[in-house]
Amino acid sequence: MQAPAIADSGDYSASSLGELRQCVYASRELAAAKYIADCRFYEGKPQYEDAYARCLNGWMNVKNRIAAAESAVSRCNLTDIESRYFEATKEAAKQGDADAQLCYLQAALSPLTDADTEEYKKVAPRYVDAAFKRGDWRIVHLLNMRHFHPGMGPVTSLDGIGQPQTRYKMTKLLRLGAASGPYAKGLDYDLDGMIHPTLNPQNTLPQDVIGEGDAWAEQTYTNYFSRFPPGLSEAPEVCRPEGSLPDLSNSDPPMPITYEPGT
Repeated sequence: MQAPAIADSGDYSASSLGELRQCVYASRELAAAKYIADCRFYEGKPQYEDAYARCLNGWMNVKNRIAAAESAVSRCNLTDIESRYFEATKEAAKQGDADAQLCYLQAALSPLTDADTEEYKKVAPRYVDAAFKRGDWRIVHLLNMRHFHPGMGPVTSLDGIGQPQTRYKMTKLLRLGAASGPYAKGLDYDLDGMIHPTLNPQNTLPQDVIGEGDAWAEQTYTNYFSRFPPGLSEAPEVCRPEGSLPDLSNSDPPMPITYEPGT
């Protein structure tokens, strides 16, 4: 018996928004997995011989991922799914849903009109402020982004995002909340790379920027995050449904080029 399709009633409750999010991410997972499974890029290119062999062998468990995604989307009404998800997320964010606000801020939503982008620029600072005040590590990770896929949306308009001084502050704050372990060591490595870059010494952050960043991170941690015991063991997921598979965007096959704000 086929399961009923997940519909959209227009009443964006937490449960209906969660269902829409599951459908959106399943459809994106399916598209990404099919892209990963397409080995034509490597055909006839000796320099990619090893990658071609791995691709043909079904790397990254891609065949099972396609099957799982196809099973998930079979329950979904995919008609205008991205638009419906955007509207649901936007409305839930306005109603104070913290998860929706972070998903809205991440702005991996489409399509966006000029009016949508302008509205984003108006309300985003309020959502960012609210996330910091509730001690939400997801906003720190979001503002620590450096690379952005073309067409990612208005997230690049968030104040300071992608800039070296912002990345230093956010990395420092994340480190204050991190437990010992690989994630904490990775943050230490990132901080050292910004203070003592070996490949591009000219990118060394000025001492006053480092000092201001350290002071900001300490004060922000004390004000909003210190009530939680340091325990971050991995980067916070900004907006992904529970139980979803890891993101494929950092996969081995060629993906769209990235850019940094201001370049």
